Amino acid sequence: MSFIDSVFFDFDGVLIDSKPAMEVSWRSVQKEFNIKNSFLEYQKYIGLPFKNILMKLKINVELIPSISDHYFLKTSQNKKLIKLNPHSYEILSWLNSKKFNTAIVTSKDQIRTYELVELFNLNLDLVVTPELTKRGKPFSDPIIYANKILKTDNEKTLFVGDMKSDMMCAKNSKCKYLHYMNGYGSNELISYGGLIYSLYEIKEYLLNY
Repeated sequence: MSFIDSVFFDFDGVLIDSKPAMEVSWRSVQKEFNIKNSFLEYQKYIGLPFKNILMKLKINVELIPSISDHYFLKTSQNKKLIKLNPHSYEILSWLNSKKFNTAIVTSKDQIRTYELVELFNLNLDLVVTPELTKRGKPFSDPIIYANKILKTDNEKTLFVGDMKSDMMCAKNSKCKYLHYMNGYGSNELISYGGLIYSLYEIKEYLLNY
């Protein structure tokens, strides 16, 4: 049995709760661009790159750059609405103390991700955003990229996510997976990996692996 030396996290819904900021930003997009798709429709696709979400919602392709700029601006302006999820800081501190490789593997863009990593003073070895790989979740590319940079193997990696796209990313890369049930995708059908209800359960999982 292989050991685990790396723990990767999805960002939105797992380490942070950014849904309030997302909702405010999306409502601003609706008003500015006369978009009819509700936030309930939007949040079904959280976990995919923003451009992919807009395409899923059948938004006019010509509007995508302008909508993206507006949405990201509003999200940054409302970052005070974003909070750390319970035990995020504690589990990262424990992983770092035990010399695990740690990374964020997210569909959030690079600028906003680094802005929030700095805001919350999160100590990680690597941050992987959509700009760094040809394909994002649910493809395996982000995890494979992270393992390449950190010089470790997929089979020695645990990925913690909360959406079906996270589960599929882990499955496609053949790494271990834990689905955080207090994230955004608690109703997702999970057919790969295990379930946790607290991020602190990651410690128990690793100690008993």
